This record gives sequence, structure tokens and C-alpha cells, in this order.
Amino acid sequence: MAKKFLCSQCGQTFEAASMPDKCPICGADTSHLSEVKSKGINTNGNVYTICYAAVMVVLVAFLLAFVSSALKPAQDANVAIDKKKQILASLNVRGIAKSEVEAKFDELIQETYVLTPDGQEIEGANAFDVETKDIGEKYPIYLAKTAAGDEAYVLPLKGRGLWGGLWGYVALTLDCEKVLGAYFDHESETAGLGALIKEEKFQSQFIGRPVMTDGKVALTVVKKGASEAETQVDGVTGATLTSKGVGEMVQNGIQQYIDAISKGIDGAIAKTCSHAPKCCEKSDCKCPEKKLCACKDGSCGDAACNCASDAKCCAREECPCACCEKIAPCEMKHGCAKHEGCSEAKQGCGDCPQKACAEAQHKCKSGNDCCKSGVCDKSGSCGKPGCDGDKACCGHK
Repeated sequence: MAKKFLCSQCGQTFEAASMPDKCPICGADTSHLSEVKSKGINTNGNVYTICYAAVMVVLVAFLLAFVSSALKPAQDANVAIDKKKQILASLNVRGIAKSEVEAKFDELIQETYVLTPDGQEIEGANAFDVETKDIGEKYPIYLAKTAAGDEAYVLPLKGRGLWGGLWGYVALTLDCEKVLGAYFDHESETAGLGALIKEEKFQSQFIGRPVMTDGKVALTVVKKGASEAETQVDGVTGATLTSKGVGEMVQNGIQQYIDAISKGIDGAIAKTCSHAPKCCEKSDCKCPEKKLCACKDGSCGDAACNCASDAKCCAREECPCACCEKIAPCEMKHGCAKHEGCSEAKQGCGDCPQKACAEAQHKCKSGNDCCKSGVCDKSGSCGKPGCDGDKACCGHK
């Protein structure tokens, strides 16, 4: 390591490995030379280099952490916007401005559910908060409307392509029978080949396709030109493994949702999906005679067959009228024409006692209160010869 020396004759300093025989500047002998002792930090030493590097690393790490923390809200917002755009794309809403995504998403997404693998709804959970990696442990479901106004369930899916992960969203009709829209994306598929699954041209092939065959999900992707059924969608040319990955993701993914829904008859989605088991197929069913008392919308209702929708359980032909007696008088509009005392009703028996109707000599043809007291009143025609539907006729004694 070089040392510094001072020449008293010329007043100049110079560096040398050791004391020279003379000043290299003026030629003075060693009697005029003296070593200059350093009073500061030795910047040429290893200790200085290590300490300097350590301080710089700490400062840079601090700055990066600060910038990342400051930008995180904006980054999270962008990720959320992108996710919402993908869900909207599955509902056939594409190409909207970033500033319009939030409002459109809130307009079309009506409700969300998160189910466990055994079909139980997780209270207070939001489907949007479920990450793609967690699908399979949790099943997020969106109740939404498509761009055309059709009600749909949007099911998030995940899979595996040639080089990395795949994910997507499939919008199905409420009976889980037909595809209304689809969106797929990837991590690192080959540009111009597997990456084409992200294009609308590929995704639009799914619209209108049937989902089920013989009670099982049959919708899948096959090699281009090899499709033999409506449930088979043409894959991407030259991207066999990516196409296969999408097909498995769609078929297996939807089937997992259907299985979870079927296990949880009391879950929210089971009220509408036609593939959910009906209440009277359960061993603990309390419905009379264990008939299929579920409504046409697939819901089971309570033990007395009081369905969740406006339609009564008796809308099903195979359901006996006795199934309705516990919740409401028999009504023609709900398919209970066979009920004693209601065979002549046009608008149902309303709140009238069936015995009073049956015993009354005047058979009502319209009006909920006609037979209320067992005699004809002024609330509707009474059916006596000569009345011919004239309400004024009921003024007679």
C-alpha cells in the first residue's frame, strides 16, 4: 500500500511504497523527506469498503421498501380492476374503459357466495377475495347478469398449461346447463400459440354450448377439427397441451362446483341449480310420503315443502296436494286442481275453509271470498242458474 511523503525543500507531497533515497520532484536527499501520517479514514482499506457497501445496501433496501409500500394501494387497485375486467369479459362485457369497470361490475354482479368442498356456504365471505390458488379449497360463485341481461352464475376456474398456470371464468345459466360466456388467461404460454386462449376468438366458441351429458359435465376442449359433439370445443392449432389444459380445467373445474353444490342442498346456489338433489331424496326428509316436493327452480324449502320461490311445491305434477296444505290453501294456479273442493275454482280458494266450500250449494266460479261464509255474497258471482257471471246477481237472498 502506497505511503505519502513530504519534501521540506520543495514543499511537495508524493506517494511511494517506502522512503525513497531522494525527492522525486526536486532531488533533495532523505534528510528533507518525512512521512505524512493520515489522520482520517483510510479509504483504501478493506474495512472501509465493506462498511460502505453495507450502508448502501441498507439505504437502497429502505428506499425500495418505502416505494413499494407507497405504491401498494395503487398496485392492488390495478390488480382488482384487471380481475373485474376478466369477470366482466365472461359476461360478454369487453372493451370498456378502465374508469367504467367498477360501476359496470357493481351493476352486473348481484351477489356472491363462497362454498366449502362439502357445499356449505361460508358466512360473510366474499367471492372476490378468494385467490386463484385457493380454488379447490374454496369455491367462489358470482350471481350476475350478462351483457344481454340473462341471469348467470360465474364460476372461477384454475388449471395448468404447458409452461405455467391457467385460470378463467365461465358464466353458466342458472340451471347449470348452458354456457353464456367465458374468459381464460395464462401465466407463460407460448406467444402466438398457447397464449391465444386469451383471445376472444377462442373464448367465444364456448357461448351457447351445453355443459352436461347424462348428468355429468362433458364440456371440454379437443384438438382442432376433432370435435364430435356440441360439448367439445376446438382447441388452438399447434398448442395441444395448452388446449388440453383448458379442457381439463373447464370440465373438472365445473364438475367440482356441481359436486360441492350437490352436497350442500341448503346452500344458496342449491335453490336454483337443477342438479342439486331434491329435499325428499335426503334420508332425513320430512316431506309427506317422501315425494319429490322440490320447486321447479330446484329449491326444496322447509319440511312442509314451502318453497323458497313464489311458486309453491305443488307446481310439480308428482307432488301431492297434501304437501301444500300446511302452508296455504290449495290453489289452481299452483297446480292443485285435484284438491277436494277446488275442482271448480278459477282463481283458487283463497282463505276459505275447504269444508265450507264443499258443503255450500253455490259453487264459486270466481272471487277469493265468494264461499267465505258458505253462502253467496257480493264479492263475486255465485254460479246460480241465471247469474252468468254478473256480480250484481249476488245481491239476491
